[in-house]
Amino acid sequence: MKAWLPVLGLLLGACVAPVSLDERPCPCGEGWTCCAATQMCVREANSCSMQQQPSTPPDGGTDGGTDGGHDAGPDGGSDGGVDGGTDGGPDEGDGGDPDLILRCFDEHWCWENPSPHARYYEAVWAGGPDDVWAVGAPGIATHWDGKGWKVYRSATQQTLLAIWGTSSDEVWAVGRQGAVVRWNGKAWQPVGTGLKQHLVAVWGSGPNDIWVGGFDGALLHWNGAEWTRPESTPPHYFTGLWGTGPNDAWVITAEGALLHWDGQAWTQQPRFQSELVLSLSGADGVLWALDQTLTTGTWRVRRYEGGAWTVVYEGTEPLNSLVALSARDAWAVGAHGSVLHLDAEGAWWSSMGISEDLEHVWGTASMGLWAVGSRGQAMRWTGDEWVSLREGADTAMLGGRALSATEAWATGDRGTLLRWSEGRWLTLTTGTQAALNSVWGASSNEVWAVGAGGTLVRSDGMTAALWPESVAMETLRSVWGSSASDVWAVGDAGRLLHYDGQSWDVRSSPTTATLYRLWGTGVENVWAVGEAGTLLRRSSAGWKAVTLDPPTSQTFYGLWGSSANDLWAVGAKGVVRHYDGQRWSPVLPFAEGDLLDIWGTGPADIYALERRADGMTLFHYDGTTWLPSPIPYGGDFNSLWGMGTVPRIGGFGGSILRYKP
Repeated sequence: MKAWLPVLGLLLGACVAPVSLDERPCPCGEGWTCCAATQMCVREANSCSMQQQPSTPPDGGTDGGTDGGHDAGPDGGSDGGVDGGTDGGPDEGDGGDPDLILRCFDEHWCWENPSPHARYYEAVWAGGPDDVWAVGAPGIATHWDGKGWKVYRSATQQTLLAIWGTSSDEVWAVGRQGAVVRWNGKAWQPVGTGLKQHLVAVWGSGPNDIWVGGFDGALLHWNGAEWTRPESTPPHYFTGLWGTGPNDAWVITAEGALLHWDGQAWTQQPRFQSELVLSLSGADGVLWALDQTLTTGTWRVRRYEGGAWTVVYEGTEPLNSLVALSARDAWAVGAHGSVLHLDAEGAWWSSMGISEDLEHVWGTASMGLWAVGSRGQAMRWTGDEWVSLREGADTAMLGGRALSATEAWATGDRGTLLRWSEGRWLTLTTGTQAALNSVWGASSNEVWAVGAGGTLVRSDGMTAALWPESVAMETLRSVWGSSASDVWAVGDAGRLLHYDGQSWDVRSSPTTATLYRLWGTGVENVWAVGEAGTLLRRSSAGWKAVTLDPPTSQTFYGLWGSSANDLWAVGAKGVVRHYDGQRWSPVLPFAEGDLLDIWGTGPADIYALERRADGMTLFHYDGTTWLPSPIPYGGDFNSLWGMGTVPRIGGFGGSILRYKP
C-alpha cells in the first residue's frame, strides 16, 4: 500500500501560499547555500566542505510484502545472532567483495545482502537502460547503471514518494512533509519549498519547468529560479501529474477532477467521480488513470480521449500504479508481484513470481518498463519476461556466526542458510521451510543450524540437509559446540540437546524457561541464558541453574565472552550482567530498549544491538564506556555477529549490514 494513503483524508481544505526562493545555481532551499565547487547545498552556517546529508530515522514508511510469517527477534523466536566467542583474525577489509563500496551508505554502514538493500521503494524513473533511479525509504536513493546498483544518500529524512527526471543530471524526487530533493549529476541535495504537506507527484519537461503536487492544495512550479503557485490552482488533493511540455501539463485530484495547464493557467476538464485516484499517465495524446473505490475494494483503469473518460478495466485485485506506453497500451502493478497489461485486445493478468508488493511502475515505449516495491525489489521487463534486479536472500535474517576472518554463516526464515564465500553471501538449499534461528560450525565442512519445531540442519560447506531423525519438537534457538563431537542446542521449555559426533539426544534440563543463547569455552564450561533472568551453567557435574545476586526478572537474549573470566549477558529493557570468573554483577544500564545480542573481539572491543520503538542502535564498548551508533536505514534487525574485527547485523528482508568502526 502506498505510504501516503493512511493520511490522505487528514489534510482537507487548507490553502497554500505562494513561496519563492532566491536565485541560486544549485538550486538550494531557504536556509541553505550552494557550494560552487561541489554544486551541493549546505546549511548557511556551515562551510562548503561540509556535506549536509541527514541521518535517517524511520518516518512511518513500511517495508511491506511478506517474509513467510515468521516475526524475527526475541518476540518471534529468533536466536538473535552468534552464540560463540571471538572469531579472531585481522579486519578483512571488504571481505573480498569489490562492489561493497557501491552499497555503502556512509563511511560506517554498508549493505552486504541483499543488493542493493532491503528497504522499501515507492517510485522509479529511468533516463535509459543504464540510468535508473529508485527512491522510497528515508535517506536512500539507488542508481542502476546497467550493470549494478549504487546506494546514495537522498538528502532527506523523509520517505520519498515520487520521482521524475529530464536528464542524467536533472532528477527530482518528492515525499512526505514537503520534502523535495534534486540530483545534479554529482549528489542529491535538498530543495526548500516552504511546504509541509505530503508531496506525491512530480513531473517536468526540463530544468526550468518542474511541477510538484500533493495534499492540501500543494501544487508548485519551479521555473529555474523560484517556486510559484499559479493563482488559478484550486485547493485539492493532487495525486498525479503528467505532461508533454511547458504548455501542456495535466494534474488529477484524489476525487477525479482533471485540470490542464496551457502555459498560463489551470483549467477544469471533464472529470469522473472517485474515492481515490492513485495514478495518472499518458501517451500519444491519451491520458490513463488508475483509481480505487475504497468502500467496495474495486480498482478501475480509465482512459481519457476525445474529451471523455471511459472505464477500460474494473476488478478487485489490488493495484498501486499505472503507466501508459501508447494510446492503447498500459501496465499496472500491485500486490505480490501482480501485473495487469491492457492493450487493444483486452486486459491480461500475470504474476512476476515474487512475494513483494509493487508500489510503482514507470516506462516508455522506447525505454521499457521498470517496477519497484517492498524489500528493495526492483523488476525490469525485457520484452519477454520480468527480471529481478535485486540479488541475494530476501527472508528475515535471524542468526549468524563467523568461523574465521573470511568465512561466515547466517540463518533466517523459511529455511534460509547463507555462507559468506569469496565476497558474497551464497544460499544453500536446506530442504526445510522452518525458521532457522542459529548457526555454528566446528569447521567449514561441519556446520549446524537449528530452528523452529526442533529443526536440525547439517552442512558440509557445499550442501545442506535436514537431520533425518526427529529429536525434539520444541523450537531450538541457539547452537554452540566445543568441537565436532561436542555440540549443544537449546530452546523452548528449557530444552537441551547434545550431539556427540554420531547422534543427537535429549539431556536433562534444570529449567522449563525458554533458553535463547549458548556460549562456552570448552566441554566443561558452557553457559545458557533465557527468559525471566534464567542462567544455566554446565560443568563436570552437568547442567545447573545459577542464582543471580541480585536477581532479575528480565529476559536475557544475548550472551558472549572473551574468556572464561569475561562474560556478558544482555537482554530486555537494557539489562546487562558481567561475569568476572566469580560473580555475575549488574552493569549500569547504557540502553533503554531491549538488548538483543552482544559480540566482540576482546575485553575492550564489544558491540551490543539495541531495539527501541523509535529505531535501533549499535553500541560499542571500548573497555570503559558504551557509545551509541544509530543504525541509519530504519527497519528491524535481530542478530549481531562479526568477521575479524568487523560486526554485522541481520534482520528484515534478508538484511545483512556491515559496520566499519
